[in-house]
Amino acid sequence: MAVIKMMALTLIGPNEEMEAVARQMVLMGGFQPLPLDLLLNDRNLRSRVNTETGNPYDDLLLKLGAVWKVAGESAPDPFPVPLDESFTLERLSREVHGAAGKLELWERRREFLAEELEELEATRICVACLSDLGRSPRDLAETEFVPIFFGRTTDENFKRLEESAEGAPLLVIPLRSSGGNTWTLVITVPGYLEGTKKLLETIYFKEYPLQTVAERLDPQDPLGALETRISQHRKAMEALTRAGKHLLSDHRTEYETLFSRVYTMQRVYDLCKGRGEVSGLFVLSGWIPADTLDSVKETVGKEAPRSSLMVEESGTLPYPGIRVPTLLRNLPLVRAFQDVVGLYSLPSYGEIDPSFFVALSFCLFFGFMFGDVGHGLILILGALFLQKKRILKKSLATVMKSAGTMSVVFGFLYGSVFGLEDVIPALWLSPMKDMGKLLGISIGLGVGMVSLGMVLNMVARYREGDFGRLLFDGGGLTGLVFYWSAAGALFAGFAGISLPFPSWAVSAALVGLLAIMFLRDVLARTLLHQKKGAPGEEEPGFLHFFEVLHGLLSFLSNTASFVRLAAFALNHVGLSLAVLMLSDMVHELPGGLFFKVVILVLGNAVIVALEGLIVFIQTLRLEYYEFFSKFYRGGGKAFHPVRWNRPERARTTPS
Repeated sequence: MAVIKMMALTLIGPNEEMEAVARQMVLMGGFQPLPLDLLLNDRNLRSRVNTETGNPYDDLLLKLGAVWKVAGESAPDPFPVPLDESFTLERLSREVHGAAGKLELWERRREFLAEELEELEATRICVACLSDLGRSPRDLAETEFVPIFFGRTTDENFKRLEESAEGAPLLVIPLRSSGGNTWTLVITVPGYLEGTKKLLETIYFKEYPLQTVAERLDPQDPLGALETRISQHRKAMEALTRAGKHLLSDHRTEYETLFSRVYTMQRVYDLCKGRGEVSGLFVLSGWIPADTLDSVKETVGKEAPRSSLMVEESGTLPYPGIRVPTLLRNLPLVRAFQDVVGLYSLPSYGEIDPSFFVALSFCLFFGFMFGDVGHGLILILGALFLQKKRILKKSLATVMKSAGTMSVVFGFLYGSVFGLEDVIPALWLSPMKDMGKLLGISIGLGVGMVSLGMVLNMVARYREGDFGRLLFDGGGLTGLVFYWSAAGALFAGFAGISLPFPSWAVSAALVGLLAIMFLRDVLARTLLHQKKGAPGEEEPGFLHFFEVLHGLLSFLSNTASFVRLAAFALNHVGLSLAVLMLSDMVHELPGGLFFKVVILVLGNAVIVALEGLIVFIQTLRLEYYEFFSKFYRGGGKAFHPVRWNRPERARTTPS
């Protein structure tokens, strides 16, 4: 469980070794490039460096994708292919143009026919609708003093058009509604022509000029001629599609290999964006995980023996203003809870990754509040179903399954099955019978979580070398001792336990700890010889005073918030009992057995869905506000290496 150490890697070598190095970096999938423009502060040096920003293979991949588009298929899944010195952009361009040249013409022809077909079908609708009104497109097109618009818009936007026409000199005549669109005539006056055009633009009105519609008509047989032309266009488009399929079938293996070659080079050049070239040398800089450095050195030495490699530790980076990206590595179960942490914010580089603690505490809190064997099993089965249907991401489904498992565990501890507490014996306690014990355990968990947050804050301050805050701050050692002392004194008072020392000694100790917290900066400079911060960096005294007061209040409020663990555990039992009581009330009515089953099924479904969601939200609240607030800053930037596998873009880019 850690934020992986990162290193800044810079490669310098002859241009002819660039593609070999970049290809291996892509296949390794652990290199995030940095644009040189961000790294070069010297303007004179930057002016001498040629920076590559475009990717010449994007257009080639798009052009080659027309082969499958014309055939009505999706582009294939690419696979890595070996590259050699003869594998150049010029060579690939010739091969792609040779493969896709004819198909590109066919595709352009097909798109032209599709546009004409749309206009012909619009013309047919116009003629048919106007003939029912005893008019023709030519009649309306020849109207000189009344501007008329013919076209279509969505049914929803048509309603907006009708509402807008109520207070404007507009006449809106719906002609036909089909396929979610409404074909419409819009008649206005010359003085409101510009206003009408703007209104039609806002509702995405697709206009077909009546003059153009009239010119397409055959005076002898308007509809018959239109049907013939529409049929001819469809046959021509089908013929182009069949020709594309035949060509793809004859050369499928050749085209798929070519597609993979172009895709390989596209991925390589995605990595190379932002690289620099100076006098025949390439310069490539970026981030790598520290544990991959040896394999990178071995690869560069083998693939590019004349290239040099320089490494900078992330703690001594010479790049001001550039944030180090964050890469998290955790156990498979903990990895699912990284998304829960990510909903708040990704850890910044060097910060403690709380995913492990969240994985443990999240499941514990959820099971504590939602402890029921039957409802937990339903939650697990629901998560499995939603994951199988791809409605839930794998990580979120894992979180739900883990939470459901803990619900089952606490169900056995509580002796609760679908709210029934007399089916199995309670292995630990019964929420309704042991309320006081349940409340005490909830507060105890709160004390433990708040304390853990403060310990993690102390670890973070130690990493930063801020020993003043570590020892004397309200979130450091002094605050922890104060918190435990106050919590112990309160517990002894409520439990009636006599302390081995007088109460005034406890009060004096707490006052002394408070004084240490108020004098944090003074003690840090005096005892630890910590340097005074620069003007504007050090906290003003009055602000620190309120910070200490806020910390004291947060001790109380954060601990009290954990009472919700007991409250929702009791709430779960109460809701389950309410469902059971309601089902018993209808049992004696006619058809009572049927209604009882319906109430039990629907009631338990509501409990699992609604209360499960509420408990999920409350668990997140305890994590984010009561736990994270003690030590976590977040604001990290995710590590995004250039990888080989990019199937979604590979499929969608060409099409």
